[in-house]
Amino acid sequence: MIIGGIFLTDQTDLARIINSAAHLAVATLTTDGQAPDVRVVLGAYDPATAQVIFVSSPQAEKVAEIAAHTQAAFATAPVGQGEFVRVRQATVQSIPASSAPAAVYNQKFPQSGQYAAAATYFALSFQQAEVTTGGTTTTVQVEA
Repeated sequence: MIIGGIFLTDQTDLARIINSAAHLAVATLTTDGQAPDVRVVLGAYDPATAQVIFVSSPQAEKVAEIAAHTQAAFATAPVGQGEFVRVRQATVQSIPASSAPAAVYNQKFPQSGQYAAAATYFALSFQQAEVTTGGTTTTVQVEA
């Protein structure tokens, strides 16, 4: 959003960018806690909870990493004119497949319904996000 020639970024831009970028790079720690490990996932932003929702196979190494360490970071793929979101400090936890946030994911990615039905759902929670629009990066405080 531009007002008087000044870029203003808010949660609306945050939600728009995350939901425009299907792919997110999610970093967690390895199970031994010694190194970061990145996976690319499909993600959907739930504005009601201010969380990013993704799924993973219950047998995936990522699930074991999350069980061992709840710290995470993530970034969207660039969209539009190079807009993206980066979060350096997030927590990740599993959520019930029957939850409202899981429904947000299923609505965005109906084509992955068969996979999602057998997957574990996760929510990334965070307080701040770096949102880049128009070549300017702004820190956005995130509130549910």
